Amino acid sequence: MVKLPDSFPAPEPVPFGKYELLGRAGRGGMADVYLARPLGQRRFVAIKCIKAKLADKQQFVDMFIQEGNLAVQLKHDAIVKTFEVGRIQGLYFICMEYISGVDLSGILKACASSNSRRLPVPHALFIAVRILEGLHYAHELTDKNGRSLNLVNRDVSPSNVRVAFDGEVKMLDFGIAKAASGLSSEIGVLKGKISHMSPEQVRGLPLDRRSDIFSTAVVIHEMLTGEKLFRGDSEFQVMDLVRKAEVRAPSQANPRVTSDLDKIVLRGLQKLPEHRYQTAEEMATDLRPILANYNFNRSELRDLVRDLCPDAWERDQQISQLGKKSSPKLEAEAKKSKRTDEEDYGELFVDLSIEEELSTMSGGASAKANGQPWWIWLMLIASGALLVLATVLVLAL
Repeated sequence: MVKLPDSFPAPEPVPFGKYELLGRAGRGGMADVYLARPLGQRRFVAIKCIKAKLADKQQFVDMFIQEGNLAVQLKHDAIVKTFEVGRIQGLYFICMEYISGVDLSGILKACASSNSRRLPVPHALFIAVRILEGLHYAHELTDKNGRSLNLVNRDVSPSNVRVAFDGEVKMLDFGIAKAASGLSSEIGVLKGKISHMSPEQVRGLPLDRRSDIFSTAVVIHEMLTGEKLFRGDSEFQVMDLVRKAEVRAPSQANPRVTSDLDKIVLRGLQKLPEHRYQTAEEMATDLRPILANYNFNRSELRDLVRDLCPDAWERDQQISQLGKKSSPKLEAEAKKSKRTDEEDYGELFVDLSIEEELSTMSGGASAKANGQPWWIWLMLIASGALLVLATVLVLAL
């Protein structure tokens, strides 16, 4: 079995099938994420590998493969792309788009320690609309027979939203999303981050897209106010606050929030799903005219993120230099005759022809925003990207 790198950057690139791993970018309970690139190329990808200790546990393997099979179906520019799902030398992996930027959670922390304390309203609205657009696409996803997958993300939170250094916004993780046809989730099993759950989610009830809308409204409220919406001394206290869903208008903490924007956010935060927006697109439709009043340009978000997170921006520039270095040994391997044995290139469960995908993916949006090559994107950190299995917690009304 291949020995995966345990640092970043790795002392030497580690061969991994048709990829080379440049270092471990993030760690999680179920899987780790590695910065990588296809052999013979300089463009980055992110490789998520299930932990070796879980590779022989069929339940975790099934969930990991389900995550990958679901992710490859999500083809929207507000959602991180997934290229391949497979196994190499006994290690299950998912190959994903490499994004260069900062998690929204990191941006909010940087804002809290700055003079501004919170994101400017137009920046928050732009991020919110992009989240909602990605969610609506996922919610509307159908199978090959045109039947709805009834997909619910279940973990919309700042740590799962990535703001790239070119100003683009992408949702990082659908790893705990559940399709109706997928592996069963016991009612009462909590998945996600409690402070961003919906009331029905903390009670362990069946979920639909309206749960994601509540979670998104929590994120919007926190962007506008610079404060956690549901805070408590314990998880049980936070769960009780979420279950009650008694919230104040964002304008009470931020006078720049208009009454129209207050109404939109509060509608998304209604305790009962039937009182909320019924689709993510419906909520985005109400937000867009308010955003349009600001004549906002994505480059403004790009500049803000670079200013707020200078250390991350500098590190990203250092990481980009890795793409300019070659590994003669590994490139020589890539020039050898084609190999098809599982030990070398592995077994692919889903193959989206990554070479073609990387060569045809439009980097126009990124290049226009900052003048950089498309592949200088952000390191994907897996802090919030991994499948979580929590204890059964059911709260009665």
